[in-house]
Amino acid sequence: MIHITFVRHGRSQADDLYVHEGRFDSPLTEVGIQQAEQRAKQFVEEGYQYDSILSSSLQRARNVAEIFSEHLNVNMTTHDELMERDNGPLQGLPFNESANSYPKADFVNPYQPCVVSANEGESGVELYARASLALQSIIRRGSGRYLVVSHGRFLNTMFNVICGNQPRANEAGVRFAFDDLGYVDTTYQPESDVWVIRSVR
Repeated sequence: MIHITFVRHGRSQADDLYVHEGRFDSPLTEVGIQQAEQRAKQFVEEGYQYDSILSSSLQRARNVAEIFSEHLNVNMTTHDELMERDNGPLQGLPFNESANSYPKADFVNPYQPCVVSANEGESGVELYARASLALQSIIRRGSGRYLVVSHGRFLNTMFNVICGNQPRANEAGVRFAFDDLGYVDTTYQPESDVWVIRSVR
């Protein structure tokens, strides 16, 4: 049995600055740090145990993983494949500027880059493929308990992979919303290829 808890990072400075995040390496705010501390303490109180913590290498996720590592006394490692979607020229750009500089296309098929007007950024297919390979990498670690710290869009894509939902035009379809420090507990049975979603918070 493979147990995986997927966790989104906390509030970051980019949230307060109203800028696009993606690969923009924004640190946590004090609120984000407090959110991580509270969630880590909750996990300790509820008896969560992990064999390892796997984190995106972007600092807003890495800092959360470090807090969990300290509270749970578990080693953590960073992995580029768990980073947020590459949003090309949008990273760090204020929302009000991006609408003028890179107007959103009326139609984007899943094979086009996410910023069509600049021909940059990960396509839906590229993001889905990366999420699939990241999930495969975790599963190939074998039986154990893993805590994965990543980002909202990327976690949403991982769960679409789990549910077998293919990328669609205009990013239509099912979406999985992760709030700050939101998490989902899952188990995977490799011998039967069955995922069980045990709790969502």
